[in-house]
Amino acid sequence: MIIRSIFFAAFVLYFSISSAIKICDRKPTSISTPKSTNPHPFRIVFKGNIEYYTPGTTYTVLLQGIRTTATPSFTSFILMVESEESQNYDDENNDFISGKFQLTGDVRTKISEVCPNTVTQTSLIPKSEVQVFWTAPSSGSGCVVFRATIVEYRDIWYMDDDQLNKRICEESNESNDDNANVVYECCACHEAKFELTFEGLWSRHTHPKDYPDDNWQTRFSDVIGASHTIDYRFWEQDQVASDGMNSIAQSGTTSTLESELKSKSDKIRTIIKARGISYPNVTGKTFAVFRVDQDHHLISVVSFMYPSPDWFVGISGLELCLPNCNWITNKTINLYPWDAGIDSGVTYNSSDMPQVPIMNIERVWPSNTNDMRSPFYDQSGAQMKPIAKLHLMRQRLYEKSCSEEESKTESAVCDTGPWSDWDECSVTCGKGYSNRYRQYKNPEDAHKPHCSKRSMTQRKGCYVLPSCAIETEETDTIDPKCDVTAFGQWSDCSAECGPGVMARFRTILNEEVTPKYCLGRMFLQQTIPCESKPCQDERDNVDLGIICSNCSLTKWSLWSPCNMKCGTGQRDRHRMNFDKTAASENCDPRCYTQTINCTDNPPCENNMRMETTISPSSENTPVTSVTLNPDDISDDSTEKCLLSNWSKFSSCNAICGPGFKERTRTILSPTDPLEQKKCRKKLVDRRNCRGRQCST
Repeated sequence: MIIRSIFFAAFVLYFSISSAIKICDRKPTSISTPKSTNPHPFRIVFKGNIEYYTPGTTYTVLLQGIRTTATPSFTSFILMVESEESQNYDDENNDFISGKFQLTGDVRTKISEVCPNTVTQTSLIPKSEVQVFWTAPSSGSGCVVFRATIVEYRDIWYMDDDQLNKRICEESNESNDDNANVVYECCACHEAKFELTFEGLWSRHTHPKDYPDDNWQTRFSDVIGASHTIDYRFWEQDQVASDGMNSIAQSGTTSTLESELKSKSDKIRTIIKARGISYPNVTGKTFAVFRVDQDHHLISVVSFMYPSPDWFVGISGLELCLPNCNWITNKTINLYPWDAGIDSGVTYNSSDMPQVPIMNIERVWPSNTNDMRSPFYDQSGAQMKPIAKLHLMRQRLYEKSCSEEESKTESAVCDTGPWSDWDECSVTCGKGYSNRYRQYKNPEDAHKPHCSKRSMTQRKGCYVLPSCAIETEETDTIDPKCDVTAFGQWSDCSAECGPGVMARFRTILNEEVTPKYCLGRMFLQQTIPCESKPCQDERDNVDLGIICSNCSLTKWSLWSPCNMKCGTGQRDRHRMNFDKTAASENCDPRCYTQTINCTDNPPCENNMRMETTISPSSENTPVTSVTLNPDDISDDSTEKCLLSNWSKFSSCNAICGPGFKERTRTILSPTDPLEQKKCRKKLVDRRNCRGRQCST
């Protein structure tokens, strides 16, 4: 009888646990009293008080007590997130439709072993607040609902009220990266003509932080783009900007990008061009018309912001064809700033600060802009106001012969097999791409003109860990204007023992060329991992990538210039923590700063101060006396490089508003132009200046 009772009790317990796993019961265990309906001080909060989520962005979610006279606390909790739809897991993509939780390093939290994608407590110690990271799901996932259960103490608990249920949806206003609804094979028979209206919203009232003092500087470049096929993009997130994009960022001219578009005429139906808008009409509108058809049913456009380092607004691969074989009638898209990855400046009027190597194109978010000087920085993570808007209006349909019978015949003739699996990533580290393919069921169809329009290849981005140690070498074709010195010696390893990094450097020989001009063709710094010797303490032998894996960090900055002009010196590079909370204190200090020695400095000889006399070329030429400083001598040549003293600064070149002034010096020896290139010394020193206040 006793054995039977034990068996029965075990069966009931097993059944209860199995049921809990299946339905993820959010009621606290071992509490028999019903939930309290009294007012309580607990709530779910998003840091930054966001109203909508942006796909793929990571947010900090807090479960906290609202402080009154005393700070309220709770002993246990359950926090889960569910899709508003019935399905929570995407089996095809092996991912949660409701996004993913990640622990912040708070020892009071853990991932639930019972319910998927759920966070709970590690102990019953009272706590007033816990926080967790949540990465938003992919675009098109719709709304999600966060649900919390709070046990205040003993048998008093709360659940399913307005404060412990929080619904959040994908950003409701379509933005420039919203191209999730791509129709891979557009079935619209008619062609369509659209009017594109670009409307500027950027002003001192909408974006007051660091807004340019001189209103006359503010403008948008000419709007340029194209209607194109599904397998073409002239700019794309997480890809490097083209020479055409680089040219607009530097000089505002669109001719190079237009040439790039014309070279892809087989992919393009219409090149879209609209005149740029500038102050006092920077919040005005500009217009263009274009056509789309069954093969060219997507559009991409860009317009760069001035002044700015390399920021632009635009859309990439926006679908205009509907699944019902028709065209959209109208659409309005909010445009937000993108970083072209060409310049590392952080303010509108930053001096040229070339990004070396060039970074991928990325959206500028308040949540990932970690420099307080940035006009888009917002410590609260509040939603950014759009910089511009794009209005699309269908004007006309052009009827084309596309009867149902013809469609059936063509479909049968050009019939294809299923898509293959995605192949391996094109790279062994870092960012690359993966392809998949399909074939015609009848191989002869591949040579028929109307069949050749069908896409037989699809490409998507991929990322292979770990990140690549050395950035890809520059292209083989180097512009003569961008001649550089050879790389110098490798520095010593940044760590005396255990894993570290070492770097080497080179410089542009031509002082007259803007560094930004050369960025698409070369890079000036090279960094690789190293290890001088194992550390005695095994904990110091762990790779930094592992040590810092739980830290929310920015990318490394460029290496700083050497802190000494001659002899032994140091270079540093830094990165910051996105997480401004106490959780960041758990991040190892080595994750933030790395230091290497300078290997290219000339030796310091008697403080490097000496008077040198240059022999006159004729008796009538006076002797020139030159005072040499440490940065006036290069040891890369068999001869010393002797330079004249700096001239006085010129007057400011601007009568009003911002401008520049400069001073120059010359190489006195050697006199051979080829040997002079080896001096690697600055001959022009340009400084910012400002004329009188411009009248508006």
